[in-house]
This record gives sequence, structure tokens and C-alpha cells, in this order.
Amino acid sequence: MGRKAEFEGNVSFDECSKEEYIKQMDDLLASHGLLEKFVYNTEIWNTVTGDDGLFVIKLDEDNIVKAKNVIVSVGRMGKPNKPGYKFPRAIRPRLNFNLSNVCNGEKVMIVGGGDTAGEYAYGLVELEDMQDCTVTLNYRKPTITRMNPMNTEMTTKYLDNGKLINKMGVDVEGVEVDGDPGEERVKVNFTDGTSEVYERVVYALGGTSPVDFLVNSKIDVGRWDEPLMDEKTMETNIKGLYTIGDVVTDQGSIALAFNHASYVMNDIVAKNK
Repeated sequence: MGRKAEFEGNVSFDECSKEEYIKQMDDLLASHGLLEKFVYNTEIWNTVTGDDGLFVIKLDEDNIVKAKNVIVSVGRMGKPNKPGYKFPRAIRPRLNFNLSNVCNGEKVMIVGGGDTAGEYAYGLVELEDMQDCTVTLNYRKPTITRMNPMNTEMTTKYLDNGKLINKMGVDVEGVEVDGDPGEERVKVNFTDGTSEVYERVVYALGGTSPVDFLVNSKIDVGRWDEPLMDEKTMETNIKGLYTIGDVVTDQGSIALAFNHASYVMNDIVAKNK
């Protein structure tokens, strides 16, 4: 976007693709012995203070983590917006909100008109290990209006050269099951009366603040369900509980989130001197 990102902490990154960025972060975490400390495939409903003054984070029935400080950095995409129509149970695994389940060779439709939709769509076209995918972009408006200039340029380029199939200017009316049990695919019915069958549909409709998590953790929220915190330290109304990144801003900047993390760590260090 032509704006320089000024990093204020010890961690930064160079301009690169998403895949290169992830590798940079994995290498950095591995070099500090932290990569193996991540816990995946679990959902946390809240974090509360126990009788001993430590925060209690329940991962499952038999796994509880205690911590003196907690940083909530889930962002808005942790709670994606969903369409109003129903998802039939048999095809729910094929209706996704990110690209993590997409397999090479699949016929995929991306739904949305914002930056995430554009990045998903042209990102799939460009990925070397997804070259056999057929990718369609669906947006209810006939033209791109919500993407930043770089994503608009990239998405338009692939729409124009046919590598990205254009299904814009029409909305999705609903989805239904197509195929025999065990081989189900997604039949998408559009508002113009047409239908198309896909192996996978990925929704990139934006996200909302994870208000349930915030309220269940007793974090005070503002008019738009955003967490209230000290902008200099990112600490909420609960001592030792911090919020950073997209959950507190709509700017969607990784650099800004990194700076938030720096503010938090400086505050934690200062309080423990």
C-alpha cells in the first residue's frame, strides 16, 4: 500500500509471499526452541483467574495450562462471518473458511470480494503445488471494489487471462449435496438460476471480533465489541491479560501486531524487575 512498516521490537520480516513469511517465522521460532511448544487443533473458550492468582486455560478435560500473563491475539478471522444459508452435514468438510484443506486437482470456488478473497484466489493460482486446481472467484458485485490496489491488480490479472474463472456479479442462493455417499461434492445454486458443482468452497467473508471469548474472560468491550485496553501496554481491565493484533484494530497489519507484542513484553518485563 506504499506505507512503510516501522518495527519497534526485536522481530521483523521482509516483504515476501505468505509461504515465505511462514517459513521465516517457523525458522525463527525453531532457532529459539519454541516451535514445538505450540498446541494445535484445540479450541479455547475463555481464560479466567484461578484462586492462586494465575490464569487458567483449559485445553481439554485433562489438559490445563496455567500462566501469570496471557496475550489474546486470535484476530477477527478466528471468528469468520458465515453465510445465512444452511450447510448440509454431508458436505460440511468441503465448506471451509481458509485454504488449509484444499488439495491439488480440486475444483475450488472462493466466495468474497475483499483482500482475503483475492489473496486466496490468486494465491491458489500461483502455488506450485496447486497447479492442477481450477479456481473460481465468486462475488455478489460485478467488479472488485473492496481490495487494496495490489490485490486488485493481481486478482484482475488472473481474471483477465482466464487462469481465475470469473463468477462475479451473482450471489450464492444455497448449497446442496451432489454425488453418492462417500463421494459427496458441493452443488452451488446461484441467484441467477445457474448451478455448478465444486470439490471445495472457501468462504472469505471477513471476520468479527470474538466477543464471546472476550466476555467469557471478563474483558471489558466497547461499542463495537472491541476489547478495551491501555494502548501503550495493550493490557485489558484484568491485570496480566493483554490483547493484540486484529482483535483490537481493523487495520489488518502484521507489523502493527508485532509492535503490539513488543509493547506487551516491555510491560511484562518492567513489572517483573
